[in-house]
Amino acid sequence: MEFWKKPLLRVPLVLAGTGIVCRSLTFLLAFSWGRIQIARGPDPVTGAYELSTGYVTEIVSVAAFLLFWLAGWHFVRGLERRQIFFSATIMVVWQAVLLVWEQISQAMGGYSWLVHYLYATTESTMWASQLLFHLFDQVSLPLAVPALFTPYLYILLGKSKAAP
Repeated sequence: MEFWKKPLLRVPLVLAGTGIVCRSLTFLLAFSWGRIQIARGPDPVTGAYELSTGYVTEIVSVAAFLLFWLAGWHFVRGLERRQIFFSATIMVVWQAVLLVWEQISQAMGGYSWLVHYLYATTESTMWASQLLFHLFDQVSLPLAVPALFTPYLYILLGKSKAAP
């Protein structure tokens, strides 16, 4: 547990852990919502099952927002702003690498499953991109880029200077 005391790794570890919790919550909610829709039965007119995401995305986004701030308040709050900046930069670079990797794999006609699994470490910041996607009513790369800088919001929780 010595690595936890290093301020440089604090934000990446907090966001990765919170992201995995958010990914698990997403799977749990999506599974439950799908089961509810199947239990309702098929459409009486067409006889087909209609499955939709409903409000799962919004619920997970709100939960991710709350977990993002609660985890930051609990684990990042005691650090200096300079330490948080450098620590958050690691996560911003990690998210940028994943986004570039995703775009390259899609340009090559596929999607890397490894990227999908590694994106679990960034799920706690997905609320920012979801907010932009809903505000502008589209999903695009230019809207995904500003959300990469979400870890820098933890600077608001930092101390301005170290105590003597």
